[in-house]
Amino acid sequence: MPLKPDSAPGLVRLGRLYRHLGRAREVTAILAKFGFDDLLVRLGLTDLLDHVRSLVGLGQSRNLTAGRPERVRLALEELGLVSIKWGQYLSTRDDLIPEAYLKEFSRLQDAVQPLPFDEVERLTQGLVEAGEVANIDPTPLASASIGQVHEAVLRDGRKVVIKVRRPGLKKQVTTDLEILRELADLMEKHLPGLASLKPRSLVDEFSRGLLAEMDFIREAVNQERFGRFYAGNPRVRVPRLHRSLCGEDLLVMEKLEGMKVNDVPSLTAAGYDPKALSVFGAEVVLEQIMTFGYFHGDPHPGNLLVQPGPRVALLDFGLVGRLNWNTRETLLDLILAAARHNPRGVASALLKLASTEPEAPPDRERLEMELDLFLETHLGGSLKDLEMGRVLKDMLDIAVQHQLSPPPDLMLLVKALIQIEGLGVQLDPDFNILEAARPFLAEQYRRRISPIYWAGRLKNALADAKDFFALLPGDLKPFYQMLRGGRLKSDFNLEGLEDLRQTLDRSSYRLSFAMVLASMLIASAVMVHAKVPPLWHDMPVLGIVGFFGAAVVGFWLLYDFLKNNRF
Repeated sequence: MPLKPDSAPGLVRLGRLYRHLGRAREVTAILAKFGFDDLLVRLGLTDLLDHVRSLVGLGQSRNLTAGRPERVRLALEELGLVSIKWGQYLSTRDDLIPEAYLKEFSRLQDAVQPLPFDEVERLTQGLVEAGEVANIDPTPLASASIGQVHEAVLRDGRKVVIKVRRPGLKKQVTTDLEILRELADLMEKHLPGLASLKPRSLVDEFSRGLLAEMDFIREAVNQERFGRFYAGNPRVRVPRLHRSLCGEDLLVMEKLEGMKVNDVPSLTAAGYDPKALSVFGAEVVLEQIMTFGYFHGDPHPGNLLVQPGPRVALLDFGLVGRLNWNTRETLLDLILAAARHNPRGVASALLKLASTEPEAPPDRERLEMELDLFLETHLGGSLKDLEMGRVLKDMLDIAVQHQLSPPPDLMLLVKALIQIEGLGVQLDPDFNILEAARPFLAEQYRRRISPIYWAGRLKNALADAKDFFALLPGDLKPFYQMLRGGRLKSDFNLEGLEDLRQTLDRSSYRLSFAMVLASMLIASAVMVHAKVPPLWHDMPVLGIVGFFGAAVVGFWLLYDFLKNNRF
């Protein structure tokens, strides 16, 4: 029985569901099968539910014996790839999802049948016909929900790995994501109790990650980028892509041999030190985060190999996170403030890292109080058993409770840190990532107090100011035109503020002189350090003049403070 728009007015309002009516019926039937009729009714999908009931007999196929969390998991498994991935994503959000559901979602696996080899042959037919690939092993090295990996041999005899994307996957995922977005919108509209979880934002974040994981062109770019990062590093290896053989649905790269990084007995038997490997793995991840700004988003044991040297090989760049310079610096501020038990500094860093809802600005004082209690509880004792990833996640959870929204890449970073810490403990039960990070953090701290660092910050600030003042006239032009045309008027009459105005004027002049003084000191220090010519007795003349000028300004400020009794 066809379902027409005029017979289902509820569906006409649900554009994405109606556009994918066939799949929407399947989703509705599966949800009804596992006893979620009440949810469908509350979401306003009564017409679709009645239509599905008229098409299939749900009475005998309904699975209502299990508890609700288990039925949710079973429904997700039957709904397919996107729903399974959705459940896996939610299993990492213990700040939002009840424990009973987390336990069930953690059981979700990509239980997919291997792609038939004739499909693999069809996808690689162009390479074989062109004579680029001489042979493909029919037995897959790995098979997952998005792609499948086979070993192959090029015409010159080199071994390679071919990764193919499952055919038809893009269309299937696009359809299910649109339906998932529609359901999230309905939840926000009809289920007020879930509004605080921001279902649509969660779905959007999940969609970005899944679509990025499916994008083989993007994966190729990521892999080549990491290859450049480690081009001169003899201890880290990234497989080289045969870019001319890659396409939208397949990747071809050199095959790297090695031992699984979590195979401790084999590593020990081969003469490797698991404890040293755990520290080195942490150093690799920290360098990616704080130096490169790009990090491997899924560093599980299957994506890491140990080669002779020892050397670590990184595999699978489908999930890569990015942190810009400002985010990395703010993240370092957060870590240093937490190490100093400074809740105000942690709060400031969180407010910089996370966006806030304009209608619900955070209560800064309450946020600092909660962070103070958190730091005292988690950092008040020994750091031996402290998990950096978990601590960072808990701090971000506090931010979420205060209506702050951390960027998706920061949540991916937390997941990566938790994975690398878990792997480190497998290699060394006494592994502590903070101990491994101590030299790295000390180096970052020394960088922060160097004149060159502050000279760079000053240069950036001046560039921002230049851009601001360059754009300001254009931004003010519409207001000027409105004022000139008599369409914008204002009248303020504030009395009793003359003393405050004079005080602010004096303060602003002193602040300006203080900024000039600081700039002169920093610039002079940089010139002395770099030995900028001309030189006098091996000392830069401009640096000496700058220090002398700074001394004059400093003595003038001191005299002004003493004269006006400002101490």
